[in-house]
Amino acid sequence: MSKGFFEQVAADKSQLGFDYQDLVCLEYLIDIKQGESVGLEVFDDVHHARIDGGKALIQVKHSINDGAALTNRDIDLWKTLHHWSKALDILDSSSIEFIFFTNKKKTRQAGIVHLMHLEQSNMPALFDAISETKSDLDSKEEGKADAAAENPIKQYVDYIYALSDEKKRELFSKISIIFSAEDIFSRLAKKIEFFSISEDKSLDVVHQIIGVFGEKKYRLIKSNKKVSIDYDTFRKEFQFDRIIQISQDRKIDFSRYHQFKNINTIDPKNGLFAKQLADIDIPEEGRRQKLSATPDLSGTVLPYVLFRTQRCRACHHSS
Repeated sequence: MSKGFFEQVAADKSQLGFDYQDLVCLEYLIDIKQGESVGLEVFDDVHHARIDGGKALIQVKHSINDGAALTNRDIDLWKTLHHWSKALDILDSSSIEFIFFTNKKKTRQAGIVHLMHLEQSNMPALFDAISETKSDLDSKEEGKADAAAENPIKQYVDYIYALSDEKKRELFSKISIIFSAEDIFSRLAKKIEFFSISEDKSLDVVHQIIGVFGEKKYRLIKSNKKVSIDYDTFRKEFQFDRIIQISQDRKIDFSRYHQFKNINTIDPKNGLFAKQLADIDIPEEGRRQKLSATPDLSGTVLPYVLFRTQRCRACHHSS
């Protein structure tokens, strides 16, 4: 057989895009709250139904090229805008958010990508950018030979351009772009560490969760069921809780989160009570006696401060 045959049957790199989509779905599932759900290929590539009734439609775009950038003429971007504008006519637009999630970098060129990534949308500038894009495409199409194929993004740009200003304003006010440059496995591992999983185990736990997710997704699709997963389903049927529980570090270093004082290292002579004794001119010998020779209720000699604490507790219980 020729070399070309094996190249044809080799794994298609486009499959990585679907794998990446699954990983993004998992990222949302790990953060899911009671009463919420996350879906795969239901309303969009991924959707997140929030507890407040809102819904995020997430379009996931992956590139195997680490240097790839999301440009102002990216066909996936314009196709997505076209898709979302139609979704507004079907879904309750008051509770919809659109997220364009990509591992591509942001283009350095000014234009619609930068304008869409602003926290506060500049609608007049966005409308101008759309008009400029359409005008540029139109002029280039006019210079082509009659038999030449039309630029594939032109139909989507024309559609968005033809929307009313009110419709465009509604659409773009709901869009945000997430440029996810960090390796997604690293991000998932960091999320897992919040469940008291040690750093050296977190990636192994991610691999276990991915394995179960893949199997459960396969069975759902084979049964002609939608991949829409609520909190309880993910935690129980997808075995998230079980995997976390058997992987948790039982020797948790709580000092990572709080600064506790070890009672064995506390020196009563440096405490507040010692300073108060000094302020009322109690001699040092007397201060030492008060601080270190006060018996507790069982006869054990304890610092005076600890004696007072135990006595108060005993009074509280007796009452």
